This record gives sequence, structure tokens and C-alpha cells, in this order.
Amino acid sequence: MLKNVNKKQTKILHNNLPLLAILVVAGCVYFAHKFQSSAFTQNSVVNGIGNSCTFVNETCEFLIREDIAIAHFSTPPVPEESITVSLSLPQGIVIESAWIEGMNMYMGKIPVLLEAQANGKWSGWFMLGSCSEPVMRWQLRLNIEGVEQPHYLYFVTQ
Repeated sequence: MLKNVNKKQTKILHNNLPLLAILVVAGCVYFAHKFQSSAFTQNSVVNGIGNSCTFVNETCEFLIREDIAIAHFSTPPVPEESITVSLSLPQGIVIESAWIEGMNMYMGKIPVLLEAQANGKWSGWFMLGSCSEPVMRWQLRLNIEGVEQPHYLYFVTQ
């Protein structure tokens, strides 16, 4: 009698296994997407202004130490093209280093070669690598002299 019960349970399990597998995979995909979305939105809003760049005439604003900084790109960033970036930073801000990193795909550290101009102005260039993602999220990391935490500017290429 015990063998018959085990056979019935095994048969029920085998019949429902594909459905169970689909539900587990769907749940994993849902939570992974939710995690990625929340990680991006949590980092993209600071005091209501936001550090996520929506280009208006290739210019966007972001925050450094609760002050507004402006980034102006020569063209909207696209992979495999040299892009010139000009930064207007609050007085007294000195950039130690800057690089760009892919957020939804590892692309290494792409250096941003910046030089100080006058009165908080910085100018430099970078070149994004090409990738297989149709929409790529990037973060420009600015390491500020005397500040432990870096400041970020987020943008998207398509």
C-alpha cells in the first residue's frame, strides 16, 4: 500500500514539475528585475534634482555637496565615439579622478581625461565601449579631493 501512495505522489509531482519550474523561474526573473530597477532609482534621485541625466541640448544638472553642477557633452554619448565633456562645478571642488562604469553590464573602468580650466570649469573626453545591450546604463564617477564618497552622474545610451 505504501508503494501505491508513493507512485501516486511521484506521478503527481512529475505532472506538475514543469509548472513548478516555470513559476520558480518567473519569480526569480521578477525579483531580479525589481532589484535592478530599485537599485537604479535609489541612486538616481538626490534632493529632488536627481543625478540621472536626461539630456537637454546635451546638458544636464547634477548635485555635488548639495550644490548644482552642470555637465555639457559635445554630443549625446554613443559607443565608440570620442565625446567631449565640460563640467561646471561649485567653487572649491577639485576632481582627483573620474571614470565611467557600465551599470547593467560590466564594461570595466573607462577613464575620463579631465583638465582643470578656470573658476570651477573642467574639460575632458572619453570613449564608451560597444556592448550587446540595446539600452546601456552608465555612471560617471567623480572622485572629489577631500571627500570619501564619490559623486555620480547617471546616463543612458541606446
